[in-house]
Parts: sequence; structure tokens; C-alpha cells
Amino acid sequence: MALRVLFFLILAQLTYACKEEMINLPALYDQNPETAAIGKTGSNELIILSPLQKKPLSYHIYSSGSDPKHDPYKWTLKGSNNGIDWTVIDERAHQYFCARYQERSYTIQNPKRFDQYLIIAETQNRDTLKIGDIELFSGNTVELWKDFAYPAIQFENKAQNTLGSQQYEELVQNPDNFIRYHAQKVAEILFYTDKDTMNDIQKIAYQLSDYNGISAKSGQPPVVSIVFSTQHIEKSANESLFKLNYETRGVLFHELTHAYQFEPSGIGSYSTNKTFWACIEGLADAVRAEAGFFDINKLRKPGGHWLDGYQTTGFFLQWLTTKDPDAIKKFHLTVRDLPIWSFDMAMKQVFGPDSGIEVLWNEYQNFLNKN
Repeated sequence: MALRVLFFLILAQLTYACKEEMINLPALYDQNPETAAIGKTGSNELIILSPLQKKPLSYHIYSSGSDPKHDPYKWTLKGSNNGIDWTVIDERAHQYFCARYQERSYTIQNPKRFDQYLIIAETQNRDTLKIGDIELFSGNTVELWKDFAYPAIQFENKAQNTLGSQQYEELVQNPDNFIRYHAQKVAEILFYTDKDTMNDIQKIAYQLSDYNGISAKSGQPPVVSIVFSTQHIEKSANESLFKLNYETRGVLFHELTHAYQFEPSGIGSYSTNKTFWACIEGLADAVRAEAGFFDINKLRKPGGHWLDGYQTTGFFLQWLTTKDPDAIKKFHLTVRDLPIWSFDMAMKQVFGPDSGIEVLWNEYQNFLNKN
């Protein structure tokens, strides 16, 4: 996994001729897109003072929760060792964000190691600039997935006159790109690279519907369908747009996992076997948790059984990444490879013959009881 680089940033507004007042905006680097860094109209210069000992190979920029007109539209990334002479290492123009709090990832075109970095950014129409976050990485977060096969998206809003529909549109400006983005992010958690064998998802039919529920996936590759409740959207949006974003993305991670995950062999089906069911729903919640869309510290509690599915199983599977960062990927491969699948055989294949499901589950429970 790419090493996330923590860095310090100071925002300064410059005229083309001279430097004006330097402004410190911690919201720009707090790894929380909800707290936006607010610049000024026109061109903004962001000075990045980084402790990085290696050259950055990629970076992420997040949109804020504000109107899209405040999003960065074009920028130049530069580096310097003295704060005076700057070298261009990346340039972007005509950039759009498909949703609020949306991550865009970029490979640095001319990577070099500097003591500090500078991004000169502005909006499309020189409105006030607002950025949710900026992150630099010493690894290339883009290269391994540059050839990911994005599915075609058929988005349909069957609840256009509902409040939930309006709230969804405030959060998501381009539903097709929003769903494609999350499809790749699910694949990144389940697989190692875009070259790995995975379900051939050619089309996702995604529907907003006014019903009493949350969301559901149906169909099998190459075509799957997902429905999302506008009533649930309304409940999620009661607190804030960021809460709606958190829940909408979390639900989408769960449902898209059902599209891309393998199904266990030799033990019946989803509706006939509890182990099968717990594997499917547990893995989906593990992926959502690994993506950061569960408040694990609040929701994770001792007790239960690994066959309880959903959060109980999912939080356990995600905890296994503390023992092996690739635990979810390796667990998922056992679902594909074991002729007669079981949690016990999966654990032993990933962690060794002395680490069956009871051993690891008891270790997990001891961890929860101590924390």
C-alpha cells in the first residue's frame, strides 16, 4: 500500500507581482474534507512544507461540501528547495468533481523530491476557492488501477419529486462517475491490481426509489442492479450533507462489494446456508469498514459470533488487517479457491494451520475487551 504522507501546509494569497498576507489553513491538511480550506477569488497559491524523504509520486485532492463553482478547476504543482526557485512537476486543467467531498487522484507527471511544494489553483470562473483536503503520497496510488474496466452505468431516478432525490442531487452532481469511482475503490480493497481475475461487471443499473428501506443489490455478472431508498437518504441528511455523504458512500461500498465478490463453493447458497450468508454479508461490511465508512470505535463491541454476518463478521474481518494489511484480499481469494469453503479453512489458509477461526475469533474478542 502507498505510504500516506502527512504534511504541513500554509495557504498564501499572491498577486502576480508580490506576495500578500500568509494565511494558515489547517483544514486543508486535516484529512477531513468536511472542514474546507477557503481561499479567495482568482488564483490561490498553496505552499506545502513536507517532511517527505522520498519524492511524491501521486496526490489526492478533495472537493468541499460547498457549491461546485468553488471547486478547483485548474492547478499547477511545483517544488522547490529554497522557496524561491520553483520547478513544475504536475499541471492539470478542466478538472471536475462528480460529487461533494469527492477524491480525485493524480500521478505526478515529473516527480522529484523537494523540501516544499506549491500548488497554484483557481476555480473555473475565478470564484472563491474551496478545497476539502490535499494529500501527497510517496507511492503511486493510480498506476496499479489505470486499466480498471469500468462498468457502464444506467442511472434512473424514480423518485424525482421527493426530498431525498433533491438531497442526493445536492451531494452527487454526476451519478455515473460517482458509481464508477466506487466500483474501482471496492476492487482496490478486494484485489491487488486491475490485472487480477475478478467478476466481469459490464453494467450497473442504479436506481433511486421511494420506499421504506435502505438499499439492495440484485442480478449477477455481467449485469447487476442496485436500488437506493430516498427515504433513507432523507433520514441520513437530517444531520448534515456530510452525514449523507458518509452513509451514501458506505451503502454503495457494501452493495458494490456484492457485485465484485466471489461466492463460496460447496456449501449451498445465500438462502440455504448460514456460513455462505455470513461470508457474503460480512465481507461486504468489512469492505465498507476498510474504506472508512463505519464508525468502528462506536459500533464495534465484544460478543456475537463470526456467523452473525454484517457488522459483527465484517468488523472481525477488517480487524484482521491489523495482523496482515492484505488480510481482506487474501480472505477473499480463499472464497474463490477453496473447493469446500469454511471460515476455519479460510483463516488457516491465510494465517497458517494453527490459526483457525476459533483461535482468531478469541484473540479478536480479547482485543475488544481490552479496548
